Amino acid sequence: MDPKHLVSSAALALLAGFVDGFAFVMLGGFFVSFMSGNTTQASAELTGGVWGAAAYAGLLVAAFVAGGVTGTAVSIRARSRGVMTLVALTLLVAAVLAGSGHVLAAGPVLAAAMGATNAVHSRDGAAPFGITYMTGQLMKLAENIVAAFRGGDRRAWMRHLALWVAIAIGAIAGAAAARLVGPVALWLPAVAAAATAGVLVLRRRTPPATSSEG
Repeated sequence: MDPKHLVSSAALALLAGFVDGFAFVMLGGFFVSFMSGNTTQASAELTGGVWGAAAYAGLLVAAFVAGGVTGTAVSIRARSRGVMTLVALTLLVAAVLAGSGHVLAAGPVLAAAMGATNAVHSRDGAAPFGITYMTGQLMKLAENIVAAFRGGDRRAWMRHLALWVAIAIGAIAGAAAARLVGPVALWLPAVAAAATAGVLVLRRRTPPATSSEG
């Protein structure tokens, strides 16, 4: 991963962490980017006969997959600018829902946004790595630490650590913001995503500068 992609990926991980931390607090223990957690929770709730909670956790998983499908399809035609625009629009819808008192309805929308976020760096329909897959990042961190001791790249592990730190900091900020100001906190990542999408679109439309001679 080159430095440019590392910075942008860490920023996306920070965004995803904020949204997931916010959602965890506002939804009472459900996740919108950590689907392993929702899968385990749905399974556990099923065994206890808590059908509503199990169904909601399952809905979040389905929404995440739907967001990933949509984001991947968009990436094939419109690259990162298109996917980031999709993420921004989805987060804005979720912010409106949460702000109007429909927090539970905002949950699946947030999960769809997080699924799409993983497709921001997709090329030809495949993402080189997952933004929200922190279990995978921690495993890569472990593998690269071993590789460094065996004479391999001595800095590769730092990339995976950086992504984990970014999502952790984001989650702390999101959870704290949810507790301090409630649903209105969701406008922060929504506006940040919209601004990022705007920059990407403008960069695409701006013709490269040409130098004149003579």
